[in-house]
Amino acid sequence: MKLLPMRNGDGDELDQMPEINVVPLIDVFLVLLVIFMITAPVIKSAIEMGLPEAETAEADPSQGITVKILPDGTVWIDKERVAVEAFPDRFRDIYADRAPGGGRRPVFLAAGVEVPYGDVITILDELRAAGVEDLGMLTQKEEERAARERGG
Repeated sequence: MKLLPMRNGDGDELDQMPEINVVPLIDVFLVLLVIFMITAPVIKSAIEMGLPEAETAEADPSQGITVKILPDGTVWIDKERVAVEAFPDRFRDIYADRAPGGGRRPVFLAAGVEVPYGDVITILDELRAAGVEDLGMLTQKEEERAARERGG
């Protein structure tokens, strides 16, 4: 902390006034900002699922709404966790909001191989009741699974 002399109107020195040096504080904030910018893309935000495999898997789920069913019974609409009981109403709200110009976006259903068949059918039934006509099932290519198991 640097102390500056205080002067009165006559030019006499009175007391020392403390002054805070903010340059080191700004340096710390800039370093933290750089660290955050570097690590943010690395953070994994995906939900890990064991999708079924298919040789012709080519869907692009970024163009539509993704509904994921996990083995523990939880349901996700894109990145939002939804209770199974609230799924029909919440999905209809999201599906209605994402219809620019009256058109409908495709819906992609992802369910791991461990998910009970009855849970998948229940969600499929709710999607059809909401008016979904363009529905796709997400799978992963066999090469992608093999590459993930090898670690790259």
